[in-house]
Amino acid sequence: MSRKLTPRIVLVLECDGHTVLDDSSARLLALIEKHGSILRAAKILGMPYSRAWETIARIERTLGTRIVEARRGGRGGGGTILTDEGLKLLKTYTNFFEKLMRTRFNVRELDFSIKLPDIVYMGSHDPAVEYLIGLLKRSGITEVEAVWVGSGCGLAALALGEADIAGVHLYDPETKTYNITYIKRYWLTNYTVLVRGYRRELGIVHRLGADKTLEELVEGLITGSLRYVNRNRGSGTRVFADAFIIEQAAKLGVKIDLEGLRDRIKGYDEEVSTHEEVASVVTRGVADAGFAIRSVATAYGLNFIPVTWEYFDFVIPKDRLGKKSIRIFIRGLKSREFITYIKNLPGYEPHPRLGTIVEV
Repeated sequence: MSRKLTPRIVLVLECDGHTVLDDSSARLLALIEKHGSILRAAKILGMPYSRAWETIARIERTLGTRIVEARRGGRGGGGTILTDEGLKLLKTYTNFFEKLMRTRFNVRELDFSIKLPDIVYMGSHDPAVEYLIGLLKRSGITEVEAVWVGSGCGLAALALGEADIAGVHLYDPETKTYNITYIKRYWLTNYTVLVRGYRRELGIVHRLGADKTLEELVEGLITGSLRYVNRNRGSGTRVFADAFIIEQAAKLGVKIDLEGLRDRIKGYDEEVSTHEEVASVVTRGVADAGFAIRSVATAYGLNFIPVTWEYFDFVIPKDRLGKKSIRIFIRGLKSREFITYIKNLPGYEPHPRLGTIVEV
């Protein structure tokens, strides 16, 4: 039996050879503008939330401009809208589409009754956060959405009203402190609070022999004799690692900036989203070294050179503190079960003020 073949034309907008908008991303933008929420748009499309964020970030990097912005108030009364540039981009796509296809650009919505999660966590990946989510589910909060997009994107999600909790460990090389200065940079002062979490030991994982020194690893990276695996843009580990390598290079008499890192370090543009992925890439021999936490190095049997103890905290909008699910989250954070878990993780220790709410 012969089967009928039908043609299908796909419209793609490009800029300097890079894809900016295709059918999927155009539908995503149209639904964000209609519903005021990246999360709701992704749910309607059946698209992973992390992929929706990556799509938006890719478009903004390619065009060098913002395409979404906050409409203050979060899921209860604000959310996310397209900027003027975002609206122009979508209009350009729909105009080309309608001329080419000779039909209206309509986004079919299969389900109008999308149920949003009890809690949306966006931010840094961490095994302790995964354990906390397990505690939440055992307490009856079963609808939890966790998106590992890095600390910076977690704060951006709070600014857009898209998340309930952001897990962050952002190092400020100017003040030598963590997290609070970034809350101010993302214009979240007076809108959010910081909830104290825990400390974890960050270092360089490698497979080059236990006798390798920190200086030898840094020198190997900046001379290109060693291959690096990097963390994703916006992650707290990436922020710290960039500053640390630049500082260490200066001690070796090599002056470089962020662009210099990209030019000098093999594998700098090869990004992964979690510490486990860093360890996996190094274990498989695809890279020689990368930054990860001690617990992951222990789990993968990798050599670990300690570099710093970082502060992993949680940022929560003030208007979400009254939610039952958020109260349970903070209670779980301070629970004896979680403290015991933290103390038993290699390279972890609870903050002396674990679970304390700090006004910023």
